Amino acid sequence: MARPIEFEREEVLRKAIGIFWQKGYNATSIKNLVEATGLQPGSLYAAFGDKRGLFLAAIDGYFEDMKRMISSMLHTDQSPLVRIETFFNRLVSDSITDEHRKGCFLVNTLLEIPVHDQEINSRLQAMFALVENEFRDVLKEHIASGESDIKQSPEELARFLVAGIYGLRVFNKTQPDGLVLQSIVDNLLFVLRANIL
Repeated sequence: MARPIEFEREEVLRKAIGIFWQKGYNATSIKNLVEATGLQPGSLYAAFGDKRGLFLAAIDGYFEDMKRMISSMLHTDQSPLVRIETFFNRLVSDSITDEHRKGCFLVNTLLEIPVHDQEINSRLQAMFALVENEFRDVLKEHIASGESDIKQSPEELARFLVAGIYGLRVFNKTQPDGLVLQSIVDNLLFVLRANIL
């Protein structure tokens, strides 16, 4: 009996992520969520408490998918630098194929939610800290290989890469040009290589 309930919750979250991602938190109404998920307000409230509860669950669900994607690219048998390049090239590819220019759900939320909303902002900070740690570990692996003399710490370079994610996602919302986005990534990777080769 538990599995169908789990599957239904995941499906509801997937649909909720879609509508929050498209409209943003503030512009999404309970009516929008009812239409998107097919659930009545009472069922949504029973499962998630309120709109904010559903939004927090949507953020968590989106990040779980994001973690799986990051792990699949940063934990392979390829060299550390190739893995990082693969990750950023994937961001460009995703941006080019994003017809609605939705960008990143988490970055969009950071831009929308006021800084005094500690609950959501601290959640997002923890999520991006995990991404930063993934990059840091890959860079440490590169250093351990003895193939290069690193000019900056893995922590500094990992923060630089996360800032690159922010910038690329926001830039794509205003100038969705694949060649321009690839040029940005190429320059970001050039700076990275200059600091670790």
